[in-house]
Parts: sequence; C-alpha cells; structure tokens
Amino acid sequence: MRKNKLRGVLGIPLIALLLFATLTACTGSGGKEEAGTGNTGPSEPGTVKESGTEEIKPVTLTFLSAWNGGGAGFPQDQENNPVASQIRDKTGVTLKLESITTSEVEKLNTIFASGTVPDIVNAPFWSTTGGEGQVIKKAAMEGQLLDLTPYLDKYPNVKRLVTTGIAKDFNEFDLNSPDFEGKTYLIPTETPDGTPESIHNWNYGLFARGDILKALNVKAEDIDTQEELYDLLIKIRDGGFKDIAGKPVIPAGTMWNGWDYGQFLAGWTDYNISDYREVDGKLIHWTQTKDHEDRLLYMRKLLTEGLFDLEAFSNTSTTANEKLTTGKLAVFGAQPMLPDLSKTLYKTNPDMQYELLGPMKNKSGQIRTQVEKPGRSGFPVLFLSANIKDPDAALRYIDYVNSEEGRLLSYFGIEGTHYTLENGIPQWIPDVKKQFDENPDLKRDAGLNYLPGRFIGAFSDTVTWPTPEDQKTQWQKLEESFSAKLPIKIIDKVSASYLAREWPNYQEFIDKTSSLNFDEEFKKALFAASDEEALKMLHEVQDKFKAAGVDEMAEFVAQKAAERDDVGF
Repeated sequence: MRKNKLRGVLGIPLIALLLFATLTACTGSGGKEEAGTGNTGPSEPGTVKESGTEEIKPVTLTFLSAWNGGGAGFPQDQENNPVASQIRDKTGVTLKLESITTSEVEKLNTIFASGTVPDIVNAPFWSTTGGEGQVIKKAAMEGQLLDLTPYLDKYPNVKRLVTTGIAKDFNEFDLNSPDFEGKTYLIPTETPDGTPESIHNWNYGLFARGDILKALNVKAEDIDTQEELYDLLIKIRDGGFKDIAGKPVIPAGTMWNGWDYGQFLAGWTDYNISDYREVDGKLIHWTQTKDHEDRLLYMRKLLTEGLFDLEAFSNTSTTANEKLTTGKLAVFGAQPMLPDLSKTLYKTNPDMQYELLGPMKNKSGQIRTQVEKPGRSGFPVLFLSANIKDPDAALRYIDYVNSEEGRLLSYFGIEGTHYTLENGIPQWIPDVKKQFDENPDLKRDAGLNYLPGRFIGAFSDTVTWPTPEDQKTQWQKLEESFSAKLPIKIIDKVSASYLAREWPNYQEFIDKTSSLNFDEEFKKALFAASDEEALKMLHEVQDKFKAAGVDEMAEFVAQKAAERDDVGF
C-alpha cells in the first residue's frame, strides 16, 4: 500500500527520478576532503574504479544502529534507493541495515557476549566509566573492536572525524582512553565542526498542546517553575481534554523508557559539566545531593495524583510514539519531536501543535538549557568488528560520505535530480522540496535521513549550507524559534569528573559501583508504597555509594581542583 501511495503522491515522472537517478545524474565535484574513491570513467558491471587504479569489488557489509528506535530513518529499500545506489557506485559498498527497539546496553552486551558483532556499529558513547561506553571500552580491551590506527592516514576524512569537534578532556580520557595505549577504536559522529555555531541545539524542554493552553487561557511562557507546572497539570487533569480519538488525555508523559522525565525536574538542575556539585562550600558527588529527595517527592506527587503517565518508564518506542502523535500527552518532556509530529498530528490536527513551556528555570533562576564545552563531550560513535573481513571497504564508505561530495549526497541526494548548486549552496529543486515537505517519508525512502545522524561528524550542515529564509519549512522555522528561546550555554572548562580518575582508589570505586544504577533505583522509588518507603529506597542507594567511597573521592577532587584554575563543576 505504501508503494501505491507513493505513486499517487509523486506521479510516475518524479518516482522515476527518485528511484533511477543514479543511472542518469551527474555527481557533485569533490574537494580537498573528498575520498579517493571517485570513478574516473565507465566501469564494468559489478566493479568500481578507485582513482583510476585498482578496481574495487562489490562488498556487502552489516550495519547496526544500536539506538532504541534508531531504524526510523531507514529507507524502505535499503539497497537500491538513490543515495545508497550512488554510494555503491562510488565505493562498491552495500549496507544491510539493522536497528533495535530495546536497551542499547543490553544489545551491546549481547553482540559482544555472543561474538556476533556486525561489521559496522553506531552506538552511544557518553563515557568509558558507565553505560554503553563502558561496555564498548571493555570490548575494545578484549580485542573485539578493530584498531583503526594503521588506517587513518589512508582515510583523511575518517582521521578528521577522530580529531575535530571533541572536548579536549573527553578526547584525552574517554575517546582515547589511556587504557587504549595509543590505539584508535572509535569514530565520533554528530560532532560539531570546531566552531560554536556548529554545536547542535537539541532543544530539550517541556512541550504542551497549544489548544489546551488556549482553552485554559494560559501562556506557555508563563509556565517556568515547578509550582506553575504542577498547577497547569492539575488544570489539565480536571479539564476533560481529549486526544484525537476522543479519549481522555494524559496530563504529562515522556517518550520511550521515561526519556526525558528529567525535563519535569528542571528546578533542581544547574549549569553542570561534571559529576560534582558545590554545596555550602563543600564539593559533593551528584548522587549525594539532598535535591534528590525533593525531585523524588515531586515526581511521586505527579504520579499519585494522576498527573503523569504511569507507563512512561516502560513505554516502548511504538507505544510512546502512538501517545505522542495522537495528542494523548497534554505535556511531554523531550526534544520537540518534529519529524514525527509534522507528518502526523500536525497534519490532521494543527490546532494541537505543541508549544514550548517557559523555558523552565533551574536552581540559579536561569533557564534550563543545553550545556556544552567548545567541543562535544559524549556522542554517537562508529566502530568496526575485529572480525570484519574487509575493513578497507567499511572505512572507504565512511570516508566517502564524510567528503564534500559525500556529504552533499547524504544531505541533498543527486545533483540535478534533487538539488542544484547556486553559489556553492545546494538548493532543493522546487518540485522535489514540495513533495518532501508534504510527505517526509519520501525523503527518508530516497535515502536522505539515515546517513547524517549515524555516519557524519565534524560537520554542521546549517553552518556550511545555510537555508535561505524563503526556503525554510514551517518546521525549520519552528525549530529555530525553540533554539532562540533555548540558547546553548558554553562552559570552556575541564570537567572535574576527570580529576577523580587520579584518585588511588578510583578503580576500586568503579568496581564497587558498577552494578549500581542510581537512576534505575530512583525510578523504582517513584512507585514505592509510601513516601517514607521511597525516601528509604533513595537513601539506601546513596548509602551504597557512600560505602564505596564517594565522599572520599569528592574530597580528592576538591583538592585537585584547588590546584588549577581551569576546572568546572
């Protein structure tokens, strides 16, 4: 049915352009960053010429997007969409795409334990001391990841990815952990190009249905404290509001697995870049702050009074998206979710368009917003299986899509078919843009969604190719309006968290706390039988961190921080 719908929307001529563009279109010209895989003339079927020298044999590689819901951007035809066909023509590589709808840590543990690591994996890498990053680091140390060091000079665009747009402390202690002994295992993606303007603004916040705010005569910007948020949710609960199916709304909720319920707790946050907090002149670890008591009791109040989705922490991506796109969540905490909403709820019920609340204020009375260093700390990474049979093919693929030519292809498709270049800036062909704007799935199925978010780094499309104002979609303009209200806070400091790694008992602390998951214990406490029991559960997990030496570690960090002037908390 989707194919019939596609034909009806586009008409046969444009379908032909989208599906067979690689047979007729000319490729864009590469620049200094262009990988050495461009064709120099016609080649025999099944081969690709590499810089006019050796012929590259076709190869199929497996790729895993280890992100819950990460397959949403995959085209229906993974192998023969215009972008994939063009890349195969350039590199000889075909990708077989796989994604997950479960826990990222669980999936990574499974592939490493079973020895079934796909050729290329993209996964979260926020730190080497916990979560996915700790799992990935352990696999690297066990020889399950390919050492990329011998290949970097051959693939300059890959080399650029591992050196650009990365916070200096994260680069030293995590991406290139001293335990790696100078070997490179990870390729960052979604990193900025090294300029502040290129740091991506995710626009996290709380978003409320506009029609409900209007009915309540509430201005979105007036809701910026925990108390005002609570009062708003009470009004929503008692207001008899419905979703698009005529069923009662849920006053507040999140996307899958509780992401991001922290947006409802903005009043206990601050501009932090480390695991440590300064309280009454003393440095403490984040697990020990008394703010957790207030956070816990506030969330329990929302849950027990019917103001928050009881299923929020167990929602699958499918369930969460259904609640979102039917307007069942009166208020949700996450990113604006425009890719999903623009093609569903906002088309059928534009009056229900969500508005940004506040922005919410933090402990300091400032807006809660994204805190960054000049380079990014924590990002998605690509890594290759140590058992990959053709590492050059994988790196050739990554190198090409990160060249000037490859990035144009990844973001805009085929020159002359999807876009034209005007003064070096790609411009969508009007008919194509109209179709993509009206039906974003068409853009996805042309292969124009999955590469930028999972393969490309050290780059900003908005900085390199600013969209003319008259060509911006209403959704781009809406996203920019959120960014204007939520400007990024840049702190050019070394995170105090890294000082803890010098503590003599640091590894012992990590070992003792490796099985502790503070956030999971906190979420369990949300559903305790009473507030007293909930606080007891909170204090028990805090005490376990104390027993592991967290206070002594904080004292050590405070001493080390006092010895230098470039440390931030």
